[in-house]
This record gives sequence, C-alpha cells and structure tokens, in this order.
Amino acid sequence: MKILVALKVTFFLMITSVEANIVPTISKIGEMQFAVPSNLIHASFSEPLQQSGDSHSEHSVLKEEESHETSDHHNSMDPLFFIILALIIGAGTRHFLQKSPLPFTVMLLIIGMISGVLVRFGLLEIWNLGIVEVDVSLISRSIKWAANIDPHLLLYTFLPVLIFEAAFAMDVHTFKKSLVNATLLAVPGIIVALLLTGAIMMFLADYDLGLSNWTWPIALMFGAVVSATDPVAVVALLKDLGASKKLGTLIEGESLLNDGTAIVLFMVFFLAITGEASNASPIIQFAKVVFGGIIVGGVIGYFSITWIKKVFNDALVEISVIVGAAYLTFFVAEYFFHVSGVLALVTLGLIMAGVGRTRISPEVEHFMHEFWELAGFIANTLLFLIVGVVIAERTIFSIKDFVVLIIVYIGIHIVRAIVIAMLYPFMKRIGYGLPLKDAYVVWYGALRGAIALALALIVAGVDEEFIPLQIRNQFLFYTAGIVTLTLLINATTVKYVVNYLGLTKLTPEKQMMIKNALEFLTLSSEKTIEKIRKNRYTSKANFEKVMEYLPDQHHELPIIDSELDTSIFETRRRILEKEKSAYWSLFKEGMLGPSAVHRLTDGINQIIDSGGMKSLADRADLEEEWKTPELLGRVQGWPLLKRFTQQFFFEKLAVSYDSAMGFVMAQEETLKLVDSMMRSSKDGEEKKQLEIIESEINENRIHGLTFLRNIRNSYPEIYTAISTRQAIRTMLNSERYTVERLVGRGRINSGEASKMFKNIEVRMKRLLDSPPAFDLPKSVELLREVSWLKGIEESKFKKISELFEDRFFSVGQTMVKKDVKEEGLFVLIRGKVIVTVDDKVIEILGPGNVVGEISLLTDNFRSATVTAQSPVTVLWISNSNMKKVLTLSGEFESNLWEIAGMRLAENLLRENESYKLMQQEELRRIIKSGMVKEINEGERLSLNKNQALLLSGKISVSGERKKVLDAPCILPDGEIEAIIDSRLYLLSS
Repeated sequence: MKILVALKVTFFLMITSVEANIVPTISKIGEMQFAVPSNLIHASFSEPLQQSGDSHSEHSVLKEEESHETSDHHNSMDPLFFIILALIIGAGTRHFLQKSPLPFTVMLLIIGMISGVLVRFGLLEIWNLGIVEVDVSLISRSIKWAANIDPHLLLYTFLPVLIFEAAFAMDVHTFKKSLVNATLLAVPGIIVALLLTGAIMMFLADYDLGLSNWTWPIALMFGAVVSATDPVAVVALLKDLGASKKLGTLIEGESLLNDGTAIVLFMVFFLAITGEASNASPIIQFAKVVFGGIIVGGVIGYFSITWIKKVFNDALVEISVIVGAAYLTFFVAEYFFHVSGVLALVTLGLIMAGVGRTRISPEVEHFMHEFWELAGFIANTLLFLIVGVVIAERTIFSIKDFVVLIIVYIGIHIVRAIVIAMLYPFMKRIGYGLPLKDAYVVWYGALRGAIALALALIVAGVDEEFIPLQIRNQFLFYTAGIVTLTLLINATTVKYVVNYLGLTKLTPEKQMMIKNALEFLTLSSEKTIEKIRKNRYTSKANFEKVMEYLPDQHHELPIIDSELDTSIFETRRRILEKEKSAYWSLFKEGMLGPSAVHRLTDGINQIIDSGGMKSLADRADLEEEWKTPELLGRVQGWPLLKRFTQQFFFEKLAVSYDSAMGFVMAQEETLKLVDSMMRSSKDGEEKKQLEIIESEINENRIHGLTFLRNIRNSYPEIYTAISTRQAIRTMLNSERYTVERLVGRGRINSGEASKMFKNIEVRMKRLLDSPPAFDLPKSVELLREVSWLKGIEESKFKKISELFEDRFFSVGQTMVKKDVKEEGLFVLIRGKVIVTVDDKVIEILGPGNVVGEISLLTDNFRSATVTAQSPVTVLWISNSNMKKVLTLSGEFESNLWEIAGMRLAENLLRENESYKLMQQEELRRIIKSGMVKEINEGERLSLNKNQALLLSGKISVSGERKKVLDAPCILPDGEIEAIIDSRLYLLSS
C-alpha cells in the first residue's frame, strides 16, 4: 500500500513539474540541468558579496581555486556514494519488502523514480530539522550523477554482467531446443515489430499530438528501441511460480538475441540520421555485425577455456579469467571490431555453460554460479535504480505526450500480438513447440528495460543539427514511459495471467509425489522425536511444544483429485533427473571424465524431453552413441592421417568405456532411489509402477555391464588404464576426506590442513592432465595370437608381419561390401564382425578370422558384406604385399586356402538343392571334414562319387559330353582333368 501511495505521489510530482514550467537548458551533449522555482530551493550557506579592490583580488583567486578543488572532490565522490547507497537500498528492498506483491526490479524502479523526483524538486539539499539543518546535498549530487550517466558507460558497465550471467545460468540443452523459436522472435519478429511500431508513430504524426516533426527514420529507430524485451522480472517470477523451464528459457533466449538485433538495427538508423552510415548494404552490415559478434565470443571463449583448463581448484583465478573474458568480449566486439557485443557475450556465456562447465574445477563451479548470481543482483540493483532516476529526473513531457504514451503502450501490445500470431504456425512445430497458453505469456511478458532506455539516452545526446530538441525529449519520454508502464503493469500482473492460464498447476502424479514426500517427512520427524524422548539430555523437554514444529500437513499437502489417474510419467522424470545428477556427482568426484559426462547428460536430456512417456530402457544402444565418423574410417589408410585417426578411434573408445562405467554406476544410484520410494510407498498402484521402473533400470544396468565386458575382453589395455585412473582418484578423494576429518577432530589446524590439501590438489591436477595411458601391442604381437599363423618359422613370420598395418572400425562401420572389388585382406584381432549376404546374416566372426581371402585368392568380387558389430581392430595387407607373402611362404598360402576353401564351399553348397534345407551346424560339420586339394595342369582325378567343389582354375569333366567348368562351382561326379592349375575342395564321402 505504501508503495502505491509513493507511486501516486511520484506521478503527481512529475505532472506538477510540467505545470511549474520547468525549463531545460543544455549544458553539454547528453546532460540537462533544470531551472526549478526558487521557493523549492533552501540555501543555508550563502557566499559573502565579493568586495571590489586589489586588496582582495588574491583572496578571491585563492577562494576560486579552493572552490574548484572542492567541486572536483565532490564530483569524484558522487558515483561512489551512489553505488554505496544503491547497494544498501537493494539489500533493504530484498530483505524488508520480500513479501511485497511487486517484483524486486519493479520496486527498485519505483524507489529510483521517487529519488529522482525528490532531487528534481530540490528536496534532497538541506533538511531543516528545527534545531539543526542537515546538508544532504551529497545524496542529491549522487542521484544527479546517476541521472546524467553516459549511456555508453551504462552499456559497457552493466551489459557484460547481465548478458553473460543470463547466458551462463541457462540450461544449454533447453536453449538449443528453443533457439529456433527465440531466433524467429528476435530477428524477423523484431523487424516486423519495428516496422509496425514506426507506422503507428507516423500515423499519430498526422494528428495534433506534437509528433508533426517526426520522420520515418526516427519512427523506425524508435520502433527498434522499444521492440527489445527485458525479461528479468518475468523470468524470476516464472521461476518462483514453478512455471515451465521451457517457457522461461524461450522468453530469456528471445531477450538475449533480440537485444543484439535491436542494437544493430538501432545503429543502422542512428548512423543514417547522423550522417555516419557506411556505403555497404544494410543486409551485409547486419550479417557482419551478427556473425562477427558470434565469432568474437567463440574465439575468446576458446582461449578462456584453454586457460581455465590449466587451473585446478583456484577460484580466484578461474572467476577472474571469466569476469575479464566477459568484459573483454563486449569491449573488443563493440570498440575494435564494431560487431554485436551482446551476441558475442551470449556466445561466450553458452560456451562456458556448455563445454566450460566441465573445464571449470568441480569445487569452483558452484561458487562460480553464486558469484555470477551476486554480480547479476548488484548490476540489476544499480541498473533499475538508475533507470528510475533517469525517468524521473530527465524526462520532459506534456499532457499530449501522456496521450501518445498510452496509445503507444497499447499499440506495442497489438504489434506484439500480430508478430506472435504471424510466427505461431511455425513456432508450435519447432523444438519444444509453443502451446497456446505459453504464447499468451510470451506476448504479455514482453517487458522493456534498461537497454531501451540506454539507447534512448544516446538519442537524447545527439546534436541539434541532426535531431531537434523536441523530438529528442519525446523520444526519451516515450521510451522511458514504455519501460515504466511495462514494468509497473505487465511485470506486476503477469503472475495472475500465469495462474489464470493454469501454467503453475501441478500434474496429478506430481501432486501424489509431493504428498508422499511430505508424509514421509512427517513420519521421519515423528521418529526423530521418539529418539529425542529417549535421550537423557533432552528427555525432559516440553514435547507438546516440540510437536508444534512438525510439518503442518493440512496446509502443505496438496489435495489429490480422486478422479485423476496418476501415471508413471512423473516418476520416470524424477528418476531421470536423479540419473543426471549422479553423472555430475561422479564428475565432481573425478570418477567420470569431461567428455563422458557431456555425452551422458546430452543423451539423458533427450529422454527427459519426452516427459517420462518412454521407458527408461528405451534409449539408443551404448554402442550407437559412440560411433566414429565414417569419413575417418575411409581415410585411416592415408599415411598423413593414420596416426590421427588411430588416436581419435581409441580416444573415442576410451570415452565410451568411461561413459559405460558412469552409466552403470548411475543406474545403481537410481535403483537405491527406487528402493527408498518403494519402502516409503503405501499405495499399491504406485508400487506396481515402481516395480516397472525397477525392471527398466535393471535392463539398462545389464546392457551397460554387457558393453563393459565386451570392451574389456576386446581391449583390456583401455580397461586397465581407466580402472587405474579411477583407483588413483578414489585414493586421493579418500585422502582429502581423511584430512577433513583430522581437522574436525582437532588433530591438525586449518593452516596445516591447507598445505595437505594443496599437495593433494597438485596430484589431482597431475592425474587430470596426464591420466594413465594405454599402450597398444604392435602388429607382430597381435599376429602371434592368430592360430593359423603359428606354424610359420620365425624369420619368415617377422618379414610377413612388417607388411601388415593396423586399422580400426567402430560399431556399424562397413569393412567390405558385396559385389565390390576392394583391395586387401583383413585379419581380425579385436572385436566381432557380422557377415551378411543380401541383408541375411551368414555368420559372426571374431578374433583370428580372416576377411577378404576369397576375393584375394580368386581375384573375384567380394562375396559378402562385412560390418563391425563392436569396435574392431584388424591387421590389413594390400594385394601386392599379399603376393609377396604367398611367394615367401607356401605354408602361409596353404593355410589361407584352407580358410578360403571352407568359406567358399559353404557359399556354394548353401545354394544347392541338396544342402539348402540342411541346418547350418550340420553343413559346417560336413565342410570341416573336407580338405583343399591342388591339381596341376593336365592332371586327371576320379571323384568316385565324392562331392567336390572347384575353388580356382578351370576343369574339364569327361562323360557323354565333355564340359569345361570355371571356378567357383560344384563339380559333377566323374573323372576330371585340370586345364590349368586348379584347386578343389573335396568333401568326405
């Protein structure tokens, strides 16, 4: 009530100032001094009349010098005193007026306006308390300093803090999903808004409302200024009300982007009006300013992260680097490159909130967010107080201006509605979409704030030759009025709109969960009281009084609608949130690497977006999430890229193993939560739902353990390296906790503990920078594991191994394709591959098997497609080098033909009518009993009813009609003759 009374007094005094004919006189660009009625000025100290004569001239000069020194001293103290005063007002407002229905920033605006009015009427110069007069002119001078602050200083001082803090605190995943919609509102939306707003101003110029001197460039510039939204009050209120985070992110994301757009468009018109516009196309200029800002933010963000990564648990250094980076980004973008400092800051903030979150030391990250929250609070306090002071102290207006202001206020809401209606068909289908109820809040919650006022102050400081004084005063008043009205009306009533739309209404399942949690809390408190009764030190307490402090269930428990059916969705969502927090806990403990925590949280964010409608086990296979790009698989044979691709493959594999371990540990944590919920649940239906969720989590856990086992068996080096890292980190964590216990027990003091902590952190940093590496075995060692190569003598074996080179394939990557004549032979060393013919799985091959031997030996096209089922390591040899090996060792060639013979025989017999219906195991048993036989040119052989297959060469079959058959084929019974050197595969009778 007091605030409303003060508001009425403020407007009364402002209107009175018009009637008092306050005349502005311009002392310098951007500053206004007001000649106020003499009866409002109380002069307690009047200078004595200066006497003429030379005898007093020296005294007069000294007096004048002393006066200048005093004035300079006052000027230097005024800003400092205003900052001190603002911080006290901000803290007092937050503490004493926390139950006020008005948002915090709105209360600061009102206080600033009241202060400005008091100064404007000279009521903060001398206070006559009857007995004594108190000089409070320092307060007046400080407020006047704030009222006449340089608008560029306003932007350069406060924007880096506010923009970066908003971007840094944002959920990056939610922002990404809302980015397109926010961009639609911030770019085409703001362009349409400024055009329509400009049209409204030019429409009003046709009537006798004092706008006859306005031109289209000025009207469009005004449209750009009042189209920039400031959601500080609305977003804070949405968080307090418990509204959707998606809605708050969209509103805040739009503001972050349209601040940059509005400033860019404003400068286009401003420079054109002042004659400083460049000859370049406005579209090219716009693109340069926008993308230039993004690049500047990205580059400074990269270097900042690189620096922070080298620091460990030093909050002073890490926070200083980020604060410096924020201000440097804005300064470099605006001052040196003349690109968008706002978009540069948004880019920097999102980088720090995304990748930077895992580069900032875990122990510092929480403090970092608290620091920026404090910085944002201070900046908002100063900014909104200054805004209020500027509005009350510097605006010049008439009754007609009030009429125009009301029309413009209504007009910008109509324009906003048109923009949202125009974009709504697209926005409701993109990202999270835009429900109709949310669209109403996006429309009504579009407040205007400090950036609009700062731009208006820039206009107010323009020379008379560019913009007439009357237009400048109107420009400032209309902008200040829009800022004031949106904050006083929209910001204070938006909560009623949100509640009316039902956006804060709890879902039935969430109501049930809260009810169960509160009941469990009450039960736990009652059990605690029973323990207190048995304690000999507290058994005589007044337990009737103690019981009064139990949770008041009648007021706290939500009323559950018996007709509403509770579902499993909310429970799943809570479990997913627990899983996500478990990943960050593991990261902070050093048990999970930065890349792994990013992959896991990104994946779980996608599942959370479903709102719990999917099974917890309905997620992409772990193998699918860590595929290596196919392009790298193709270029890994290139000499210059071989080392890079191999390193990338194994780093990816190490991250996948690290992630899988974190995944399994997180599932175990969620199982504990489910178990706790089941023990505290009394509802039979809820227990059934929890049992379903428990089975889903167990399915995930089994999947993760299977993946770990497969990787561990295929790549034991990676398993050993990561296990070693975790063992070291566990030991160091235990050591740190031990030191904390020693301090708590008084066995060491804080100074001694500090040295111990420093020593531990040095070792933690060493582990972070140089984790245990894994050494992969060389080609020779890998080939020794292949059974069919063990019979070759050592000297030949070494020569053969030198011709092989190692290659790697990730899950799903194709090694060879059917009906393609690719070069080379693969020896499987680690992992498994799937062999398919026409999309039918023929067999699964593991270590020791060969791929491509048939094509190599027969010089034919590939007979099947081979795809990696798991991460695969192979040794590859080219056809030309293979020919060297075959000439070097006949035994090697024989072994290879034995393998090729069995595989080719299976391919041929599978299509034969006599064998088509035979089980694969039986067919392979028959083939395995056969053998490869080589016959030379002209040599004859009688098959004697034994089944034979021609693997290579050309055979003549004797009989009624002499046939000539080419390999590969099934030979008929009878006598055969080799036309050229050939190989057969003979099956036993």
